[in-house]
Amino acid sequence: MKKALSLLAALAMALALAACTRPAGPQDSSEETPAASQSQPGTAAPSGTSAPSQSDTAAPSETPAPVYALDRLVIGTTAAIETAAIGEYAYEMLASATTHIPLVRQDTEGAFHPLLASWKTADAVTWTYTIEDGMTWEDGTPVTAEDILFTLQYEDARGSANLTDQTGADGTVTKAKYVSYELSGDKRSISLTLASPNVRELGNMTSFRTMPKHILEGKAEPSEADLRFGCGPYKFESFNKAAGTITFTASETYPGRQNVKELIYQLFNNDDTMFLALQQGDIDMVWVYSTGVGAAYQDALKNSPSVQLISVTAQNAPAVLAFNNAKGPFADENLRHAVALVLNYEELRSKVGSETAEIPNTGFVPTSTVGYKPTAKLTTDTAAAERYMNAAGYTRNAAGKFADADGKVFGFTLTFRSDRNNQVSCAELIKTAVERFGGEVTLEGLDAASYNAKTSNKFSENNITMEAALFGYTSAGMGMGNGLATIYVDGTHAVQGGAQVYDPAFQTILAAMGSAKTHEEYVKAAGDMQDYYAEHLPVVALYWDSLTYAASASLTDITVDNVFGLNNAVNWLTVTAK
Repeated sequence: MKKALSLLAALAMALALAACTRPAGPQDSSEETPAASQSQPGTAAPSGTSAPSQSDTAAPSETPAPVYALDRLVIGTTAAIETAAIGEYAYEMLASATTHIPLVRQDTEGAFHPLLASWKTADAVTWTYTIEDGMTWEDGTPVTAEDILFTLQYEDARGSANLTDQTGADGTVTKAKYVSYELSGDKRSISLTLASPNVRELGNMTSFRTMPKHILEGKAEPSEADLRFGCGPYKFESFNKAAGTITFTASETYPGRQNVKELIYQLFNNDDTMFLALQQGDIDMVWVYSTGVGAAYQDALKNSPSVQLISVTAQNAPAVLAFNNAKGPFADENLRHAVALVLNYEELRSKVGSETAEIPNTGFVPTSTVGYKPTAKLTTDTAAAERYMNAAGYTRNAAGKFADADGKVFGFTLTFRSDRNNQVSCAELIKTAVERFGGEVTLEGLDAASYNAKTSNKFSENNITMEAALFGYTSAGMGMGNGLATIYVDGTHAVQGGAQVYDPAFQTILAAMGSAKTHEEYVKAAGDMQDYYAEHLPVVALYWDSLTYAASASLTDITVDNVFGLNNAVNWLTVTAK
């Protein structure tokens, strides 16, 4: 349900007093983490000596100091960041716009563009990536294709299956993504040969962040400074955990021209204080990976003269009901259909989604998806739902509840993130609909770590225990692997796999998507997958929506990225003051 936003006005005084930060503790030297000199050879004085004076290190007079359109931008986020180093998922998403830019980016029209590397392929099997001219690490060392290779190997050593097969604790084998590689003689290009063709491989590279071989090689336990060392348009400056700020400064070695001298990410504990800070001008824009601004906050912000809202066509799925298809009640397809048929999609659309929200199709993926195929709209039909309940062996008892032959009432536990407002609202609406129909729902709101441990193959160590759960599938995630959100559905996926689908029919279609050598072949297989979703309902989209972002009305020339929204490297090269 849409949250009452009159709360924002009431929070103004509290925000001023709290200075928009996370609760502060004692600020000692351990709280402020500056960029370490060891990651920038030549900048630290040797032990026992003094640092060079300013006159000793002055830049040549013919080199003018850079001029920036904006001295500083403050970006508000509710991302929970504890270490501010690569290896922490939330920080990696943030750093994709600053220190660790992906190989490529995708614009809001779906077109791909080089960031760190350009690409070519003749057959969708072998993809060659060439480092863009002038790209260096922040210490001036050139970025090479060896860094890409090192990154693949580095990730394999930590459980990924890029060049090496991986065997899980339960004996499950994840086959390597690539069967071979070849470096060019000048080390600027690497050719990676996939195990099977993938015409959509560039979508995976929008989140591939390259690691510095010359910094990390041979280090079993890299320091935080090592894991903050990058090649993007900005350098890590400091992390003040007590104040909840992460600061980056423009890198003088980046070949592009930054418009912003300094980026400060302000961490907030909740949306209310963050959006109030935007209205008051304390921050310049807000960013939460792949989610945009919630509908309730859009209602409050759209009439604010200090804020502009930017909406783009979404390729994500902001609210998903995923069933555990392998065990528990929803291993029975009849029960998946029954629950899907009792939900009130108009209510979900209007009460949780924004003004642009739509009722989804049974084929799950939104219309902007590559390979989209029209399927039937989701509808509410309690009579049909009752027939599915009967087929599953449930009939109404004297109390009007659906019970099996042993008298056990149909029910399930619905797991969701307690810190995601849209999931909380969807959970309440699902519980109301199912219990009105004659079932029982136990709501289980969890923090991020506890939620992941029940809903993800990686974080549960291949022991997913949820019966049904609410998810938000990101644009990047929807397109990863073979696309169409299959990484979230496929029970064999090494990281996701929440829906736990092992059906051979699903795997056959998934393989066809992966082996497509042409766009036409992929579209055919993608259509088959949407038909599978419509017939078997492993997951249900609760509403489709556009992605809406919020920024200060004083800014112009804002660039939006299809994967990372406002928090993208190109934005810092284009954004300026009106």
